[in-house]
Amino acid sequence: MGPSGVYINVGGSGHELTCRQTWCTRSGVESQASWSERDTARETSMTSFEAAFEVYWQKLFAVVYRVVGDRAEAEDLALDVFWRLHRRMSEPGAGPVTAAWLYRVAVNVGLNALRAKRRRSSHEEAAAQWTTDNRAVRDPLELAAQAEERRRVRAVLARLRPRSARLLVLRYSGLSYAELAAALDLAPSSIGSLLSRAEKEFEHEFRKAAR
Repeated sequence: MGPSGVYINVGGSGHELTCRQTWCTRSGVESQASWSERDTARETSMTSFEAAFEVYWQKLFAVVYRVVGDRAEAEDLALDVFWRLHRRMSEPGAGPVTAAWLYRVAVNVGLNALRAKRRRSSHEEAAAQWTTDNRAVRDPLELAAQAEERRRVRAVLARLRPRSARLLVLRYSGLSYAELAAALDLAPSSIGSLLSRAEKEFEHEFRKAAR
């Protein structure tokens, strides 16, 4: 994925749709309401899809990358989310798609991929989890320790109850309590206690994995 952007070609409805992802500089997460208001009319599939791709590519890529830890795989998974979005928007009578729906699909796609990795051999999993970050070369032992910790974190995520894993991934991807409630169809008043339980569950499993 280079600075010139990511291209996606979508066919299947009598035309080919090409989207170019540009690097957004806006911070934070757009609210469910603001996108719904802009996209309710759904003027054309192309316009709506391009708008969603423009606004949400980086955010959804960040969600799945946080889960799988591999940039190439995260790009493929994020593109899969947009394929699903395009199919949904092409369905007759489909209602407006919200940011909450996109985040829910992204975290599910990422966690499903992570759980599939756990079925590989330990050697394959270790190779798949190794990541680089384009910074200066550091002590190989330090890199190995960090890679092992990332592997353990993702292994624990794959073992957590689905709701706990989704809550943690989306919270640490920057979603507010209100956005978490919308994305996971939970009562806003319950988010604080559910997050606390999820964090305790993660800590317990992480300590078990370290033994």
